[in-house]
Amino acid sequence: MKIENHFQFESNQTPLDPAGMLAALLEAGYSNTGARRAVLAAICQTGGQASPADLLAVGRQFHPRLGQVTVYRTLEILQALGLVRKLHSDAGCHAYAPATHDHGHHIICQGCQRAMEFEGCDIAAVVTSVEAQTGFQVQSHWLEMFGLCPGLRIADCHLSFARR
Repeated sequence: MKIENHFQFESNQTPLDPAGMLAALLEAGYSNTGARRAVLAAICQTGGQASPADLLAVGRQFHPRLGQVTVYRTLEILQALGLVRKLHSDAGCHAYAPATHDHGHHIICQGCQRAMEFEGCDIAAVVTSVEAQTGFQVQSHWLEMFGLCPGLRIADCHLSFARR
């Protein structure tokens, strides 16, 4: 299986825009509330991946009465609208990251936990094989990869060299 090299590193991604996210919510018929705006601002301020607890803490800087239920409900809405993606972490808890592509996936650093979205997952052959083996008709898929980011790989390389 070949994975195309379409990595979009954070420095190259379009800046997150709470106004654009709010416009998408309004267009879908959702209300413009202070609590929702606080969640959007928190997502944009954290930039990468963030847990609901992280978003609650940051969001309360914008809206002190922001509640946990509102954070989760807003994340569900944003996920349904394709504005954020749910990520799994090694620790077993979920985090959310902005979705910058129509169909994207994330690679997560196992050291610093930074998440970066990438496009391209040439898995048509895998889908065909799974369908043949199981009788299922695959409707969607979810791909996450884990590894070490360039910064940590360079740091690890320098540490290895220094130990010699």
